[in-house]
Amino acid sequence: MEKKLDRIDISILKLLQGDYSRPHKQIAGVLNRSTTTISDRINRLKTEGYIITSVAVLSRRKLKQEVLAYIHLKLSHCSDEIINRFKEEVSRIKEVCECCAITGEYNMKLKIVTTDNTSFSSIQRRIANIKNVQALESYVVLDDIITDTGFFF
Repeated sequence: MEKKLDRIDISILKLLQGDYSRPHKQIAGVLNRSTTTISDRINRLKTEGYIITSVAVLSRRKLKQEVLAYIHLKLSHCSDEIINRFKEEVSRIKEVCECCAITGEYNMKLKIVTTDNTSFSSIQRRIANIKNVQALESYVVLDDIITDTGFFF
C-alpha cells in the first residue's frame, strides 16, 4: 500500500528534482534528518513510482545538436491499431526525444533534436511518410527561454 507523501517526502523530491546527484548525506543535513532515513525514503519513493529514473541533462549545443524542433501532426484516425503502428514507427527515429498525444487540431506532438536543418528536413520527410500521417506542422526553436526538467508541485 502506498504511503501518502508527507512534507519530508515532498522536500526530498524537490531537492532531487533540482539535482539528483546530490548526496543523501547533504539532503539529510538540509532536512535535519538522518542519512539512513533519507536513503530509506528515497528507496520507497522509487519503489512506489514517484521517482521513475535519474538522468544527466546534457547540453545539446555542446554535443553539436543545433536544431530543436517540435512537429505537430494529425493521424487519419485515432484507433488503437493506427496509434500503436505510429508509435512503433516513430520510436525507430533516434532524433525523436518525446512523443505525446495532444488535444486540438493535431493529435500528436514530437520533440526532435538533431545536428542541422538538412538533417531536420530529412527527419520531417520520414515522419510525413509514416502511414496514416495526414498532416504535420513544424516549429523550430529559435531560443530557449525557460528550460527545466522538473515541475512545480
